[in-house]
Amino acid sequence: MKNIIYTIIVLFFFAPSAQAQEMQGLITYNRKTDYISIMSKLPHISQEEVDRMSLTWGNWNSKGRDYELSFKGDKSLYKLREKETTEGYSWKPDKFILTRDYKTNQKFDIIETLGKVYLIEEEIPKTKWKILNEIKEVAGYLCMKAETKNLVKGQTIHAWFADGINFMGGPEGYGGLPGTILELDINDGDAIITATEVNIEMPEVSTALPKKVKGKKIAQSDLDVIVKKYIDETIEGKKNPYWRVRY
Repeated sequence: MKNIIYTIIVLFFFAPSAQAQEMQGLITYNRKTDYISIMSKLPHISQEEVDRMSLTWGNWNSKGRDYELSFKGDKSLYKLREKETTEGYSWKPDKFILTRDYKTNQKFDIIETLGKVYLIEEEIPKTKWKILNEIKEVAGYLCMKAETKNLVKGQTIHAWFADGINFMGGPEGYGGLPGTILELDINDGDAIITATEVNIEMPEVSTALPKKVKGKKIAQSDLDVIVKKYIDETIEGKKNPYWRVRY
């Protein structure tokens, strides 16, 4: 009996711990934006206009765009998938590259909006999440639901996170939950970002930014003011601001 207890103690203290090893992986997300739904909620758009736009643009962007979240340890990089190709009528997407270091609580983001590229290097903002009593499966993982608000764009955000993946990040810069966000639902389906492929413990994962980074350094709060002003003024002018601002 003593030998058995001794063996258990030795294995516990000296065997390699799974928790001590850095978890790393690559998650592919598909982001679909329903511009018809977005426009239908603007105060100046009539139902007749919504119906007309639905007939003209209803199938546009139906395939969405693929993004990748690579993570290793406490660091992550989120960006448009490099191999993505577009068919038919489209335009070059704005730069949207987000990095997170949850150990140092720092972020470095490259965001292109309203014709300019901005560089944001500061602390990761704290997101106020409300955990909800709902579960569902996403990409083969059992996920719980959480809710937060985007006050700048007036959005309700629902996240589905998997505590089976020991990383607290997710797509679009969201994180801070006890697990990895595998799906985001913005304003009840206006935009949905869903994990389509989850690869854990990949041999090579990079979370490094591009070597050449050009843009204007700005605080997130200052960029929020610029975006909020543009949204308000564009809606007041009876136009859709989300043709130029990421929804």
